[in-house]
Amino acid sequence: MTPVGAQVFAARNLELLAAIENTLDALNSDTSLLRAIHAGYEEIRDRLTDSSITIDDGGRIQSMLEKAGAVCSRIYHDACKRHEAACQDPQLRPDDGVAEAYCEFMEAVRNLHDYIEELREWIATHDAVLEPSISPAFSSVDDLFDDLLPLH
Repeated sequence: MTPVGAQVFAARNLELLAAIENTLDALNSDTSLLRAIHAGYEEIRDRLTDSSITIDDGGRIQSMLEKAGAVCSRIYHDACKRHEAACQDPQLRPDDGVAEAYCEFMEAVRNLHDYIEELREWIATHDAVLEPSISPAFSSVDDLFDDLLPLH
């Protein structure tokens, strides 16, 4: 290899190492952010657990949580594609840590998504339990059927 060729090869390697380092830094930062958001949702639920009032009377929170879950799904699927690309990239080696960092990121996204769904369901159940019943109480099964199947 000529001296110029060696310099080009070294520069290319430095660029690859810098790209790997930048990718790892970004993934680690994003993973930490997702875990902090997850912890924030857990804190919200902890504070709401003993609530005896309706949390989401108008359904706005449900809508926002559905959107957040959908965003997590899109991020997860994008990360899966990027993880696969990292695994197939011939320039990357397993000890570079890129594939592993993507796995940790995807786990954090999946955990956040699952918790958002759990919180959404918990709020819906919490509010449903607090809603007053509008149906009459029946003293027997016959009374219930008479109410359900009125004779015309």
